[in-house]
Amino acid sequence: MERRIARLESRINSEAEPPRATSGATPLTRVLHDWRHEAEEQSLPGTVGYVGAAYLAGGERLWVRQQSLAELLPADWSPAVGILESLGSLPRLALIRELLREGRRTSAELQEALGRDQEETTSGHLYHHLRELQAARLITQRRRGEYELAAQAVIPILTILAAALHVATDPPIGAPVALAQPE
Repeated sequence: MERRIARLESRINSEAEPPRATSGATPLTRVLHDWRHEAEEQSLPGTVGYVGAAYLAGGERLWVRQQSLAELLPADWSPAVGILESLGSLPRLALIRELLREGRRTSAELQEALGRDQEETTSGHLYHHLRELQAARLITQRRRGEYELAAQAVIPILTILAAALHVATDPPIGAPVALAQPE
């Protein structure tokens, strides 16, 4: 563990040119180096992005999205609140997991899946959570009583979940950063 930390610290402290992507590098590593190079050339503060390829019950989903920090940091973040609140609920995450694993599901199947993750659940609880997920545009109702994940939401949901799990479980890197105090 100490060797890994020392390697990470040496990378952070090194001012050498970033290593070129080798033939064994993943496509995401090449994208990362390209974004870094672009930010340096244009004197930008950086870029945040995500790429995903998921082969789930609902079919193949491919997604590429990037946003410069110069645009992201001053943007109005309020539209994200509903989505983040929707994902901040264990029953809703259980419903999303079921839809990711199985694809389109009926309300009866979702009720059963919700009951597996909770001691007691009612149809009222189910419909409350389904309405919240629909309001956040994370799921759609194809026909009466039949739900699926919104196609445009699959990779972003997986990305948000992966990032949240990394923040929650990865050990911190480096010393804590002191935040500037407002004047």
